[in-house]
Amino acid sequence: MSAAPSTAVRQPADRAPGARPLDVRPGLIAAALVFFVYGGMALSVDFPRAAFGFQSDEATYYMMGHSLAADGDLEYRRADLVRVWREFPSGPAGVFLKPGRTVRVRLNAAFPFLHVSYGADPDKQRLYYGKSFIYPLVATPFVWLFGTNGFLVLHALLLALAIGAGYLFLAARSSPPVALLLATGFFLVSVTPGYLVWITPELFNLVAVVLGYFCWSFKYVAPGISIRGLRWLQTGTSDVVAALLIGVATFSKPPNGLLIVPILYGLISQRRLRTAVAIGIAFSLIVGGLFALNLGVSGDWNFQGGARSTYYGAFPFQTADAGFDVGLERATNEVLTNIVFDPSVFWSRLGSNVVYFFIGRHSGMVPYFFPGVFALAAFLWPGARRVSWQWLIFAVAIVEILLILIWIPYNYFGGGGVLGNRYFMNAYGLFLFLLPPLDSIGLALAPWAVGALFTAKIVLNPFYSSFYPAEHAKTGPLRWLPVEMTLINDLPINTRLDRVRVAFGPEHARFQIYFLDDNAFGRENDSFWVRGDSRADLIVKTVDASTKLRMTCASGASRVAVKVQAAGESTSVTLEPGQVSVVELQLPRGFPYQGTRAWNVTIQVRGGFVPLFATGANDVRYLGVMIKPELVP
Repeated sequence: MSAAPSTAVRQPADRAPGARPLDVRPGLIAAALVFFVYGGMALSVDFPRAAFGFQSDEATYYMMGHSLAADGDLEYRRADLVRVWREFPSGPAGVFLKPGRTVRVRLNAAFPFLHVSYGADPDKQRLYYGKSFIYPLVATPFVWLFGTNGFLVLHALLLALAIGAGYLFLAARSSPPVALLLATGFFLVSVTPGYLVWITPELFNLVAVVLGYFCWSFKYVAPGISIRGLRWLQTGTSDVVAALLIGVATFSKPPNGLLIVPILYGLISQRRLRTAVAIGIAFSLIVGGLFALNLGVSGDWNFQGGARSTYYGAFPFQTADAGFDVGLERATNEVLTNIVFDPSVFWSRLGSNVVYFFIGRHSGMVPYFFPGVFALAAFLWPGARRVSWQWLIFAVAIVEILLILIWIPYNYFGGGGVLGNRYFMNAYGLFLFLLPPLDSIGLALAPWAVGALFTAKIVLNPFYSSFYPAEHAKTGPLRWLPVEMTLINDLPINTRLDRVRVAFGPEHARFQIYFLDDNAFGRENDSFWVRGDSRADLIVKTVDASTKLRMTCASGASRVAVKVQAAGESTSVTLEPGQVSVVELQLPRGFPYQGTRAWNVTIQVRGGFVPLFATGANDVRYLGVMIKPELVP
């Protein structure tokens, strides 16, 4: 009988006796299966029909990818606009555009010696895209080959690469079954697969960071182990590749520039100063070169600055008289420090956001990135085997989180139409590298068990969840978690204009109600019905001082029990058929939200009736209690 074929891993001669070999095959198989499953979906799905339309910033990246693939440029012209209508009759809603500029550089003896001047673009029939071009540039060959579905093919490949890299990193310190469960679970039972069907750079950024940190750290967790085709991972080349990948992620999202710090600090602490300088130069060249290329293309180094607008309904060059001015200004040139650092709410708001960041119903790490929470807990657990460079990763991850919470406190998760926290996707990959060695399969299954509890609905139906981002939080365990009161006007329910800012009260003292689920029906003469045998979650918001919440409760054709909760207080009442009762709750000052005060209110109902059967009315709703809300000064 012939000997079994050798694996692709060569163990070093000085490897400790009894040390576990690194078996690459489970990771390769898992990566291949992920690519085949999601790649098959990418090639077979009718994307425009399945996606229902553009989400978030998709229109901009869609147009950039097609412009590069079809025209070889990043110019927005009428032909680019026409191209969109071939697949999306609604047009590129939400596209970001900016006018171009000419750039003239002169050198002379006058300080500061290098002089840059700008001029208007002589071509009035073109504009440029107001987003980073690196993601659509990488997607260009896939779009050229497969059309719009090429974006999804790229995403399937990226996810497979991330799982493969994650497995190799973990298998160097844990058993293959444990490494396989942790690596696949880290990505597949988080919100990550939801972004496979988004034509935005969230998944691209996540994978760029994961691959960058894998290239840098693998030689530390697997010293001397050489993998066929990846032997450069044990050389200084791996640091250069890591720097280039982090540089790409930085150009895509500039805050990612912080991620180079652990790599440089690690080299400096090892007294490899020349290498640290070389890596710093490589990182600076890639970031600076990409921004310089953006300057050369559009005449502006900042793709989000200058004159930048977004468009809905009307688009430049759509008609003969439609120009740049038909949009809404959306430049990002400066931080609104008067709002960000408002001393009256800064610390209380930051404290609330830290809590929401971890356990928020719509943005929290626990529901949407539980494998990262598991990694953090395993890393900090007393007695866990940690190494010094993992503390560097932990520190930069915490800084990234705090930076988001401080800089954009009222929208730290990326806007109402998103899944989980899309801004955190950049830093999520860092938590993979915090995992210590583990050998318990039971522990490795924990991220799967808990993560799937929250994200299975998104992972198994990403198109529906993306177009209806508020739906998954209306039922199930997500309702156990608190609603983010700092994000009121950006919560996913804000994509339903009929469910938010619904006005109640007299003309001189109007207040607004946000209906967070479907258990409360629409307004009817300053009242609304709550569904029978249900719990309705609301947010009540006003600019006026209020001391009490008064609710007039009216039953219908059946006996119902009603419980109202607000600001930590609750009251209950039982109503016989046709009975009316008034309940009141004392209100504290309320949560401060951009000049208003807000309270989270819950109404629970037991019992109900269907008018069609109870009274003969042509109404098939299952009704519980009618509520007339009032705020008492």
